[in-house]
Amino acid sequence: MNLKLFIYIALATLIGLASSQNTNFVDKDSKLVGFAEPQWFKDNIPFVEVPDTEIEQVYYYRFSSHKRHLRYAVPGVGYTVTEFVHKVGYSQKFDTINAAAGHHIYESRWLRNTRYAEDYINFWAREGAANQQYSEWIANAAYSNFLMTGNKDFILSQQEGLVNNFNGWNDRYEPELDMYFLSPHDDAMEHSASSEQTDDPYHGGLGYRPSFNSEMYANAIVISKIARLNNDNSTAEEFEVRAAAIRKGILDYLWDDERTFFYHMFRENNTNNELLDTREEIGLFPWRFGVPDPTDPKYARAWEHLFDPQGFNSTYGPTTCEQRSPWFDGNQTSMCCFWNGNSWPYSTGHVINALAAQLRDYGTTNVVNVNTFLEVLHKYAETQFKDGKPYVAECHSPYRKLWVCDSKNGSEHYAHSTYVDNVLGDLLGIVPQPDNFFVIIPLIPSTWSYFIVEDLLYHGHNITVLYDADGSRYNTTPGIKVFLNGELVGAKPTLDRMQISLPRPEGDESSKNAIQKVENYAANVNGFGYPMVDASFTSIHASVWQAVDGRIIYDHIPSNRWTSFDSLNEVDWFSVDFGPGRVKTVDQVKIYVYSDVATNEGDVDCPASVTIEVLSPSGNWTQAENQTSTPAVCVPNDILTIHFTPVQTQKVRILFHRNVQENWWAGMTEVEIWAPWPQVEEEGTYEAEDGYLINAVITAGETASGGSYVGQIEADDASVEFTGVWVDEEMEYEVQVYYSNGVQQEATMNVTINNVNTQVASFPPTINGWGQFDQNTFVTLRIPLLRGNNVIIFKHADNLVELDKIKVMI
Repeated sequence: MNLKLFIYIALATLIGLASSQNTNFVDKDSKLVGFAEPQWFKDNIPFVEVPDTEIEQVYYYRFSSHKRHLRYAVPGVGYTVTEFVHKVGYSQKFDTINAAAGHHIYESRWLRNTRYAEDYINFWAREGAANQQYSEWIANAAYSNFLMTGNKDFILSQQEGLVNNFNGWNDRYEPELDMYFLSPHDDAMEHSASSEQTDDPYHGGLGYRPSFNSEMYANAIVISKIARLNNDNSTAEEFEVRAAAIRKGILDYLWDDERTFFYHMFRENNTNNELLDTREEIGLFPWRFGVPDPTDPKYARAWEHLFDPQGFNSTYGPTTCEQRSPWFDGNQTSMCCFWNGNSWPYSTGHVINALAAQLRDYGTTNVVNVNTFLEVLHKYAETQFKDGKPYVAECHSPYRKLWVCDSKNGSEHYAHSTYVDNVLGDLLGIVPQPDNFFVIIPLIPSTWSYFIVEDLLYHGHNITVLYDADGSRYNTTPGIKVFLNGELVGAKPTLDRMQISLPRPEGDESSKNAIQKVENYAANVNGFGYPMVDASFTSIHASVWQAVDGRIIYDHIPSNRWTSFDSLNEVDWFSVDFGPGRVKTVDQVKIYVYSDVATNEGDVDCPASVTIEVLSPSGNWTQAENQTSTPAVCVPNDILTIHFTPVQTQKVRILFHRNVQENWWAGMTEVEIWAPWPQVEEEGTYEAEDGYLINAVITAGETASGGSYVGQIEADDASVEFTGVWVDEEMEYEVQVYYSNGVQQEATMNVTINNVNTQVASFPPTINGWGQFDQNTFVTLRIPLLRGNNVIIFKHADNLVELDKIKVMI
């Protein structure tokens, strides 16, 4: 197949059914005024209109803030989601932090490109990140994504990893109480009411928390459901029992009948199991996960404290602990991480989910109804503004229009909460199902005369839901309507619950295998090594590495870009070197053009022209042939893709001809080079130099299968991670490992598969010596692989080994 055609088809599958038939009620361009890269939104998000201006404005902004945190990591891994716009000291693999991973997945599940969420779920299930760094509900969120996509094969393939993550918490489990314990800090709550009264007010002491235990209950419930779908009745029954026990522990020990709330309970020096003296916002989390007994009305009284002005109700609330508490402090103005008073989007997202669950699953109460629900959601939207524009950071004052923790190049557009999910799933009532039904239960007040959700991708179908009280806004008959792939399939004259039966999706996206993938060969998540980047000139306010770090951020601040600002050259170049001997076939370069001229913040704008050069086999730079650009004319703060005749090369160079007439310089927030991956002769082969390397070196080699290999794997933490190792069926495979060992001693490496299975691989001395490889020199391992993308990590143990490739015998 022609390479250019191949890439086009493969990229199109990533977006799903973007070109399928659909309705066209919403003026999409009007919603995207001022947004960088507007086509991404048209390709990816459901479009919404509601009568509440603040709720709608923040809805579109929160997709833009979420987009800033969709980070492409490395080929074979794909996309992750970051919490901060830049690396922080305690972030883990690929700058991830698991604390808000559940929130990230719940937000990502609404994107039409299902790869974003599925790559990220696969990352947490198989990559071996710090899954127990903070409390989490990743399994629950992964199942929620399945409910949106209907991709059964994918969620079933994740069972082993999700079980492994769950069991990673076993050392925090107390069997006498059937609950899990951890510190407030490890529940992402420093300086909380439950930690301020300990000897360590930052971390707090160990305790049993309604938040963490509800999350573990939710994880256990969905693991049992996944196991049932997998016909694994033994695991299903085990986790049903575990879930029931956790739930009983929460209800028996953390609920206080007199104070009508769920509380933190200290683990140490607490023989009588006394509860905390203060209500914390986390005491409302259990409803989100279905913990309270729906047959017992006593639990509903907890919601009175949400609306009590001495409880959690404040101008920009809810507060993180009740205002009557002696530990409450709502007067912070600049310091981060005081969760004993500040308004915290992380918790607010949970509470709105919980409030919606109360209405749908438990019913109205004396204080909970659709009007009070809207009051809380509107307050959340109103909180998310700064200088008159939608904005989110870490925490907000409960009383003043002030983001308390809001550092430059730090917590801007902070990805630590939900909002999109609160609008689509809670307010507008889209309740995803495990079967082929579409269910909507809107929580809309009678004063609203309309709403619409358009371009929603659900189970492979385009869905539009609109409500028009009198038919005048959308020129329809009055009532609520559901459109499936552009055709009306359901209607009611009044606002009400609707359930629509859907046909099975025509295509199964889960059937894609590794040979059909395209990946970004320019990405370098480390900021050193290969792919190596260079430039003829780099502004002191920019970095060459930020242009390949997988982050696409068009903001002036936070800054994440390369520019030629202040260069004296009329033409500046930026180059990408794949690595010694690492020749790849490419036919396009994708430039995310940065412009601060467009935002009146600087002197960087679209270049006058762009030319692509490639390094020839003779070592000379030559222009790529038949270059065309899409679009034909550069658009500021948008994508410029340069297409050319497919060519094999180790290096690509971009020439930016700057706009001398206006005295503007060139810049980009990211450059991507997408091409088929892996580029190998035999299916099932994966090159070591294509993997994720730690303290190892790519070296050119004439006898190496891909033109290069990985050596100097000698540091204690040195490793070669083969990413994206795809198989269609879960089973044990023979894997041939091609290597060299030039000393007369056997070497060993520790091998980890999907963060679950481990083994030691032995490598006898090789006849040909270091850096020499052939088709007969390999060791064979028996490795259990799961359906989909697998991760195989070879880590240095005894003596030295150089790795060329692996071959999965399919």
